[in-house]
Amino acid sequence: MAMYYYASKLNEASCSGCNMKVPPAPSEPAPVPPPPTDLAPLPPDPSLLHGTGLSYYDNDDYYSMVRGNKFMSESTCKHIVMNGGINFVSSQKVENPQLSAVLPSGVKTLTNLPYMNCPSDKPEVEYRDGQIVSATLEALVDMLRPGASKAFTFTFLLCSRLFVKPHELLNKLCKRYFKSYEKIGKSEMKDLVEKELGDMISLVRVLSQWTSMFPYDFRDDRVMALVRSITQRCAADHMTSVRVEMSTTLEKLLDKLTALEQYEETLNEPPQVSSLDQLTQGDILTLGLTPVELANQLTIVELHRLSFVGPEEFVQTFAPTQPPQSSSSCGKTSINLHHIETKSTRNLEAYADWFNRLSYLVATDIIKAVKSKYRARVIEQWVMTARECFNLGNFNSLMAIISALNMSPVTRLKKTWSRTSAVCGQQLRQLELCVEPSGNHARYRAALAAAPSETAVPLLSVTCRDLHFANQGSPSKLPGNRVNFEKCLLLGRYVNIQLASRQLTVEGSSVTSHPSPHISVWRFLNDRPTLTEIALEIVSFEREPPVDHQEKERLKRLRGAS
Repeated sequence: MAMYYYASKLNEASCSGCNMKVPPAPSEPAPVPPPPTDLAPLPPDPSLLHGTGLSYYDNDDYYSMVRGNKFMSESTCKHIVMNGGINFVSSQKVENPQLSAVLPSGVKTLTNLPYMNCPSDKPEVEYRDGQIVSATLEALVDMLRPGASKAFTFTFLLCSRLFVKPHELLNKLCKRYFKSYEKIGKSEMKDLVEKELGDMISLVRVLSQWTSMFPYDFRDDRVMALVRSITQRCAADHMTSVRVEMSTTLEKLLDKLTALEQYEETLNEPPQVSSLDQLTQGDILTLGLTPVELANQLTIVELHRLSFVGPEEFVQTFAPTQPPQSSSSCGKTSINLHHIETKSTRNLEAYADWFNRLSYLVATDIIKAVKSKYRARVIEQWVMTARECFNLGNFNSLMAIISALNMSPVTRLKKTWSRTSAVCGQQLRQLELCVEPSGNHARYRAALAAAPSETAVPLLSVTCRDLHFANQGSPSKLPGNRVNFEKCLLLGRYVNIQLASRQLTVEGSSVTSHPSPHISVWRFLNDRPTLTEIALEIVSFEREPPVDHQEKERLKRLRGAS
């Protein structure tokens, strides 16, 4: 019957010259199409798919090589937000009239039952193309075992803090492996001792992975109380084999926490002054390093600072701010999205401050020189250093230098820029093109993919932007008290890109130690005072006087403010 109905529609739409003959439509109405399922794909919406921010590169041969990366743009994030899921799948509901139309006569629809919102047909862990899409929190905790892949362990430990606190997660693991053996008969004691040893080995190996990836979680006294309990159980006579492994894990953890404390002691507020008299003597030219050497030292400083940024700090910074929710109507423990507790570290904020520090240092280095010819030499030296940073894949230092060269106090020095070489200006324009934001930073992402992972330092601002849109693009908790693990995978991928030099998810990889920065370069980059923003503008006008009425008025306001 449906065949005749749709064939008659085809006949009505066909042209008059068509020879196809179709039988007339029957008098019965066409059957009602089935209601859409929960996983029905979205119809293409031109208003959403048009203008992705990549149209500028549609005919660009360079961009065509990196089009397959499929990085999120702002408009695609809006598409994700409107569809309510990271995989562009809508959650369509079937209304009661639609149910009544397809159900046989005499069958009534049931509404407002306590289990109607609990999808029991879904498994504990839902897969798509071999990847976990969603799962219950209990199922994910159960999968956290020594045999799990390093990528899963990293992703779950990274994002689990959105739903459960670290000490609560470790407590769940301890309850899984800790058994009571006091009431067991002597005949069964041998088998149970072997089982207890196997359980303890599994727990210690999971703990070893945890301390390796997220050592800062163990600054919490509640976590360390559970670790001490595990250590006491390992002190039994039959735990000799696991005792050595536990001791090694604790020694490595202690070394990492000690190194963190020593690093935090070196962190201080970047000194900024308001006059040239308070600046120390010397600049990039008197430092005595070639652009290649200085770029290498900058990369070492970047990797050194980045090595102390905990992966969890990214999630803690972009964690959702929803209040705790009530218990589930399904009778299960509800997943609560809570505020992250007080952070135990602020290394991510210190790393962002370092970017601003380097920008002001470069600008101060240029502005403080009295003669325009010398200022031009300083500019050329910093541009060549930026080029060598690009060759190493150090995009964070590269962007900081470019930001300094584009500050208003520096760009207005027309006489100084006229004394720079034509090659310097050409190199600067090429470097600016590499980090420009068009096409969702397509050129930068292609260059980062080709950079050596040992020295690659991604742009922190781009990683934070990606994390922001990934966090806003889909919920962390799905209906049915399930974890949106697809979102967790996306967050983990962005964090892993930023910390690629540490190879956190590479199977069989060990923690790579980077050389320490040279002491004179470290002092030059971290201890030398810089001019404030207002002082930079005033000194810039002193180096080259105002050329128009607008600059003269600007100088008057600056002197009045100072």
